[in-house]
Amino acid sequence: MAHIYPQFDPIINGLQHNGVQHNYALGDFVVANCSSDMSSPPAKLYWFINDRNVPSEYLQPPHETTVENEGFLLRYRTLEIRFYIDEKRLGKLKGKLVLKCLARIEAIPQATKESTQIIYIPTTDELRNQKLINWRGSDASSLHKPAKLFGTILAVLCTALSIFTRHV
Repeated sequence: MAHIYPQFDPIINGLQHNGVQHNYALGDFVVANCSSDMSSPPAKLYWFINDRNVPSEYLQPPHETTVENEGFLLRYRTLEIRFYIDEKRLGKLKGKLVLKCLARIEAIPQATKESTQIIYIPTTDELRNQKLINWRGSDASSLHKPAKLFGTILAVLCTALSIFTRHV
């Protein structure tokens, strides 16, 4: 039986939150897939978060697909990870999470391939500063609208008062 080893690194996809790739916040739910390259025997997939093996409860059952190619039966696997971004479970985040997927054929460690994706998580201070910048930038002019309105009302009242006092 011939062995065909993975030629390419695994592919990580699915990391998207509110239409923006790789930007998440505390409490967000992450779903990502890792797919190995075709090989025979199939590579086993492993997920790591910040270089730590993920708990089994974060993983969905692996999916395997078999393809015939030039008389060889090649297989590739997909492994989905699902978890909430939570400092209690993941430890201190320091603004990012490094997700790594490893595709390994146990009998041939030198054939191991890996891919990494980084999820950026703004800290509480960064979020507070961004809200302040957005507030100042977008709505600062509206702070002067009540003063202008008050000035206009005052001018109308003064004019009305002066007309009234002339007739009395």
